[in-house]
Amino acid sequence: MKAIAPHLRFREARERLGLSPDEVISRSGISSANIWDIEAFPGHLTCCYSPKEIQSFSRVLNIRPVDLFGTDPNEPAISAHELVWRIHEECGSRAVTLEQFEDAVGWRLSKCIDPPELLLEDMTVDGLQWLCRELHIDWHRVLLGL
Repeated sequence: MKAIAPHLRFREARERLGLSPDEVISRSGISSANIWDIEAFPGHLTCCYSPKEIQSFSRVLNIRPVDLFGTDPNEPAISAHELVWRIHEECGSRAVTLEQFEDAVGWRLSKCIDPPELLLEDMTVDGLQWLCRELHIDWHRVLLGL
């Protein structure tokens, strides 16, 4: 059975509730949202929106953020605080500075880890995936914690 892409899950959830794209935008409170792009382009949801924005969309769509990606991790959720703790632990285990770790991740983490919740507001889902790959954790676990 073929997996359903997140942008199609998004549209299905919206249509199931009988919401127009404009209603999703207004109810989510995300002014930069373009539902047409989210539903038309497979990677738009992950390259252009943060985990917190995914959470806002999901609330409107009456689903969990992780449900958009068709997975339910078996391991416990990871909070923003734990994610930041793991970043510092990884820097220590690699004997690298945060700036050196940022180069490996491809994201300026120092600007968005204090407070930890900022990480899930400033980073896109693609950025979260890159970070979690470096930390050797399933990024879906972060969405599970939203």
